[in-house]
Amino acid sequence: MEFFHVIKDERAVVLEFESPVKYVSSAFYSDGVGEVKWVANIRVEKGWSHDDPWGYIEERLHELGLEPEDTLAFLTAADVEQAAMVQKGDVFAVATAGFGNAYCSKTKEHDLGGPGTVNVVVVVGRPLTTRSLVEALAWAVEAKCHGVLRIVLGNEGPCLGTTTDSVAVLCPQGDELDSFCGPATELGRRLMSAVEEAVVTAGERTGYSPTRSIKTILEEEGIELDDLVEAGRELFVSEWEEEYASRVLEELERGLENPNVALAVFTALLVDRFVRLGSYPKECGELQEDPGWIYFDEVLGQFVAMELGGYGALFNFKRYDEEKPGILKEVDERWVMLDDVLAGLIAGAMTVAFRPG
Repeated sequence: MEFFHVIKDERAVVLEFESPVKYVSSAFYSDGVGEVKWVANIRVEKGWSHDDPWGYIEERLHELGLEPEDTLAFLTAADVEQAAMVQKGDVFAVATAGFGNAYCSKTKEHDLGGPGTVNVVVVVGRPLTTRSLVEALAWAVEAKCHGVLRIVLGNEGPCLGTTTDSVAVLCPQGDELDSFCGPATELGRRLMSAVEEAVVTAGERTGYSPTRSIKTILEEEGIELDDLVEAGRELFVSEWEEEYASRVLEELERGLENPNVALAVFTALLVDRFVRLGSYPKECGELQEDPGWIYFDEVLGQFVAMELGGYGALFNFKRYDEEKPGILKEVDERWVMLDDVLAGLIAGAMTVAFRPG
């Protein structure tokens, strides 16, 4: 598309248009609906706060050589030089992504991490009615959620964004106006595809690949392998020697490299997140309190234990599952499935690490 160009450096991503374009946006430095000549996604420091954010943005816009009254502006703590740009025909999307404060409906304020924002700008290369722009904005937001969901963020449930996400859709002015922009149209499908790809790519550039390791996903949940080693040590029946920790850690790492074990852990995490949201088959009854009639979690845990340590690991699994030492108790208080899978992981690793011969 030739009616705008992109300027990107460490300060901001700027879209400059040849003439004013129509927009709708949830960005706070905008009128929601109107016309602009520039769009600026401005980087701020992590933990940024300001008594006068509007005045601050105007200062930054002047530094960038932009006219505040003709600019729609976003703020982000993400690295704007890592912005992802995707074009699908006459749809262009650019996204920046930070997930420090990923949010779902069950997230508690004290569970929020550091600042993080997913900002998305979409340019449609043909004139749209205002209603179509609003429709395009709605589907752009939905596509943003699809992209974030693919990144598999936790925090009490499957997250679809952060607390500060903003989206804008812009189009040129003109007489030939499209009336529809939903996914039942070719234009809408391109829009959603471009936005989702941009969000996922931006996430990958900040270290959140949809296919990152299960060890990394556990660490994002606050579960370190050293904590699992310590839980294993607590039920060790003989004197614990310093060298044992590295032996068990090695078996844990080897175990998590097993694709079947990784998938079992991943399954437990996904089920737990949806259970937290209250979304699960009605045949299960009330799942959030881990009822006795549900033993699928124990089955998963036993599978992991046996996959790593064979039948001998089942004995250890029973001990770790019942007594829940160390981090297993913390996980049990938060999740339904994950504690049993981790008990199986510890049991299997301990069995192999201390198997005679």
